[in-house]
Amino acid sequence: MEAQRKAFFATPHEAETAFYEARERGDLEGMMAVWGDEDDIVCVLAGCARASGHEAVREAWRRAFAGTRATVRPLNAHIMQGALQSIHSQHEQHTVAGERQPRPPLIVTNVFVRGPLGWHIVLHHASAAPSVTETIDAPKVLH
Repeated sequence: MEAQRKAFFATPHEAETAFYEARERGDLEGMMAVWGDEDDIVCVLAGCARASGHEAVREAWRRAFAGTRATVRPLNAHIMQGALQSIHSQHEQHTVAGERQPRPPLIVTNVFVRGPLGWHIVLHHASAAPSVTETIDAPKVLH
């Protein structure tokens, strides 16, 4: 089954695109195809406990997909990429059909690593933004 579920992603961008497409479809197999082979993968969905390892990460996404479906757009990405690792810090904007306004943005970190099967995600961590006064399009200021 491992060979069937893995997909090859030539770039971190391809892997991240597949991640968000699977998420929007509620496609558990597609989602797990984006995750790395390592058993020390970690997923923290906003408001949920940390899931560590393939079985726990799979169960976290199964529960998430059983809940309210939303269109998720990554915004305001700050990407730090090396030869074998790519770290994406960004906002996610969630829009739920039938709701008048998008939900407050989440702050998200996605970490991708390059291995024999290309790029795969090994960490997804999402949390609520600290306040509604922070804007998604605010300029990046590094100190």
